[in-house]
Amino acid sequence: MKAAVIDSYGGSDKLVVREVPDPGPPGPGQVLVRVRATSINPFDRMVRSGKVRFLMPARFPLILGHDAAGEVAAIGPEVTRFQPGDPVFGGVDVKRHGGSCAELVLIREGALAPKPVSLSFEEAAALPVSALTSLQALRDKGGLSAGEKVLINGAAGGVGHCAVQVARALGAQVTAVASGRNQQFLRELGADETIDYEEEDFTGRDEQWHVILDAAATLQYTDCEPVLARDGGVYVSTVPGPKLFVWIALTTLGGLFGQKKRARTILVKQRAEDLAVLARMADQGKLRPHLAEVYPLERIAAAHDHSESGHVRGKVVVRID
Repeated sequence: MKAAVIDSYGGSDKLVVREVPDPGPPGPGQVLVRVRATSINPFDRMVRSGKVRFLMPARFPLILGHDAAGEVAAIGPEVTRFQPGDPVFGGVDVKRHGGSCAELVLIREGALAPKPVSLSFEEAAALPVSALTSLQALRDKGGLSAGEKVLINGAAGGVGHCAVQVARALGAQVTAVASGRNQQFLRELGADETIDYEEEDFTGRDEQWHVILDAAATLQYTDCEPVLARDGGVYVSTVPGPKLFVWIALTTLGGLFGQKKRARTILVKQRAEDLAVLARMADQGKLRPHLAEVYPLERIAAAHDHSESGHVRGKVVVRID
């Protein structure tokens, strides 16, 4: 099969498209997916560059990619929800290096769902990591409920633009923060209010939000704490770090003594039930990913460069077939 592989850590120039062995037959609980499209996520670039090598040392040659949309090629023992030919979408668990930037990939049955009927394979491939991160950050970590106020920082990016739509689908009042050139885009996504961070710092407002999702990871809990709701506001960052872990511990401990504001981080979990929620949102017209550009597999390096260029609106997708 064809796949985009790296033989060592480095820049996008390390990516090579070549023939590699097929992944082999699916084992118990596994599904062999013929990939039609995948998308580029920041974690893919981190793996490629070696930024997570000490936590996740790679074995080369390595196939990157965590998102996948395609058709079931074969099923392993104990798989009950799918049959060969079914259109599906889902992802490789983030605790693994990847593997979906290839013509075939093995994925757990529990990390797959039927592809939304209303979306193309390219659009469906943009959802697993970004939209699941949005859903799990807002609903599970933030406890966002209908009628509550949420602010999304970095609202035009891969996670952020999905989060605006997911928050609206959950019934929240959405304030979206991005650059001036993205203000109309944010309104088209359904944001109730938009803020141009080049013109205004929302942390200086005399206003409060129940949940602040820092999809851009450009802020700290201490920046946002003054504008979190006093009765239990939650700051959620998509990127963990030492300072954030300290504040997670302190706010968790403070909860035992009446402290209601909390700091949290999100590590996305590929779960079939959550993918099904996203599929329903998509088919109800409440969620549609914006594709910044779709690249053929042969231009995988250009796709990584585009994704890494900064200020990408939506997702960069790679077509496999």
